[in-house]
Amino acid sequence: MRRIRSALSVVLCSLSAGAFAQVPGQSVEIDQELVRYAIVREPKLVKFLVEDFLITESNVERLTIYDLVGDGFGEGDQARTYPGGKIYMISPGKKAQTIMNNWRFGDNIKFTANATDAPELFESTPDSVRALGGIFAGLLRGMRRNYKGMPMKITLEQNEGVTAIEMWGYDKRLLEYTPPPIENREVLKPVYNLIYLEKTIADTVYYGPKQSMKSDR
Repeated sequence: MRRIRSALSVVLCSLSAGAFAQVPGQSVEIDQELVRYAIVREPKLVKFLVEDFLITESNVERLTIYDLVGDGFGEGDQARTYPGGKIYMISPGKKAQTIMNNWRFGDNIKFTANATDAPELFESTPDSVRALGGIFAGLLRGMRRNYKGMPMKITLEQNEGVTAIEMWGYDKRLLEYTPPPIENREVLKPVYNLIYLEKTIADTVYYGPKQSMKSDR
């Protein structure tokens, strides 16, 4: 397998399980999948690859090379030119293939949960991936509450202040909104200690032949 790197992921159409489009006399299944691709902008490398791929366009500012089958960039993949927008099937020479073999995809992770796995399992992953496990656990809880069937496919992207999710391939009949459970939390009621202060005043009046005196004690 050729090692790969690509800057982004792109959604392309392919014929596999998914939503149905009716064609006279037959059914055609239309689905989509993520395809890795590499964007080449460095002018010298663009020029070299254009020549190696036998691209005849005179003005190519950048290339996008698609890893169509997920085995790394090389023979049988496609390159798209910009600004021309034309697509070419590539058959790289030895030097070009060596360059593409050194491309790496970068940090990525995939979680897989069996139907019996509790979401909490992914919140107990090692510290290095626990935050990502927490994201997956939250998604898993929401999906299990609101969708009681299989399959379902999801892509999620967050960029520049916008979060977008796309869902497809599901059975509409098995969708039902279920709010998250209410946690039973002990409600602590404030306890007030009332202290009553009492003061007893006793009045004593002394009578004498010439004066009287009133005192408090």
